[in-house]
Amino acid sequence: MNRSALRVVLGFLVVLVLIAGGGGAFIWWKIAGLKERLVVDLGKALGARVEIASIDLDIWKGELHAVGISLANERPSAPWGKGDISQATVRFHLGDVFASTLPVSVEVSSWNVVLHSPLRTAETPSSEAPAESSPAPSRGRIQVTQLSAVGGSVEIDFSDDRKAVIHDVAFTANDNGAGVWTTQLQASSIVAGSLKAAASSVQIRGEQDKITFSSLRMQCDPGVVTGDGDVVLDGAHDARVDLKFVDVPVTMLVSVAWQMQLSGLTNGDLHYQGNDQGGSAKGQIAVNHGKFNVLPWLGKVTALVGLQDISDVEVDKATTDFAWKDGALQLTNLDVRKNDVVRIGGEVDVNALGLVYGKLKLGLPSAVTAKWPQMQDKVFPVQQEDYNWADVLVTGTPDHLQEDLTARLLAAGMGQGTDLLNQAAQKATDLFHSLMGK
Repeated sequence: MNRSALRVVLGFLVVLVLIAGGGGAFIWWKIAGLKERLVVDLGKALGARVEIASIDLDIWKGELHAVGISLANERPSAPWGKGDISQATVRFHLGDVFASTLPVSVEVSSWNVVLHSPLRTAETPSSEAPAESSPAPSRGRIQVTQLSAVGGSVEIDFSDDRKAVIHDVAFTANDNGAGVWTTQLQASSIVAGSLKAAASSVQIRGEQDKITFSSLRMQCDPGVVTGDGDVVLDGAHDARVDLKFVDVPVTMLVSVAWQMQLSGLTNGDLHYQGNDQGGSAKGQIAVNHGKFNVLPWLGKVTALVGLQDISDVEVDKATTDFAWKDGALQLTNLDVRKNDVVRIGGEVDVNALGLVYGKLKLGLPSAVTAKWPQMQDKVFPVQQEDYNWADVLVTGTPDHLQEDLTARLLAAGMGQGTDLLNQAAQKATDLFHSLMGK
């Protein structure tokens, strides 16, 4: 090979090296910038600000591994606030890296997120609320098509400062390509105040303007809560929830202060509707194997007339309709019975400030009240279904109730001058007044 030919070959080799080097440098430059671009576009896809402590990209495997991830929601309409992820893997196809759109799947482990009720939007100060003309978040190149997670915890902040915590959450969510997500979620336990549920599951359908949940099932040993509902993410944030509960311990449904005074298994339903302006709920409740020690004076009344003291005694029936609106509770069609001993009917209102106003009807067997004719005529004058009934007005607060029956019973006993007076003096006064906190 002469010198001229050698120059040509060497020049050709140099050109190849330059081309290869330039191409390699270009690819490396693209890969080096891909990490940052992936983070930015992933944030756009999630509608969140994303911060990552450590990130590793394996372009040939099509995997991005991230550790120490913090998320802050930037979409006011989204029902979550912030989240932390210990580690996550983003998977993609190498052939899509330089395409206009990069579909990815995300796998997450050891994570937690804080959700909020959409109704809290109404409480957002005007300086923080988004303007009506705010543009929708821009759409990045990355499109998350599947999201799966294990080992998570979820904290839900409700509009009245109450919280619920969901433990050991796992879910798989898929995008159908039209912006609609379907999610199957399971959790090992849920704690919301006194409500403690074991294994729970729900199906969720998320659209741009609405979240719908169905097949909700929460195990509340020995019973279960099932239900469905939906929340609109824009406008007034209209919400609907329908729940049904079977054999749920009544202690799970009341505050700690009442748990030592009530027992039994609750069956019934609840229907809630609300929006940014407020909400209301209604339903029916029946308590099986119920014991009610919230009105100690009731047991004294039955003992006073020679009947069984029903304190801490299982009643035969306990049902009521209820309605709740903006913090006020109303119980109607109240029906509590201990056969052949006592019956209670009527209605009770508890306003948003906790003030109680109850118009009750107390029934004792007619065969019993007949033994004291004056008491029957003046206090229990109405006879119905083999019971004689007295009207009882209850007012005050849950920890300091007042009633108007004691004075009438004592007056009837004094006027009659029978054994009722002695029993009333010894039992009724201490009974009623200790009961009512006087």
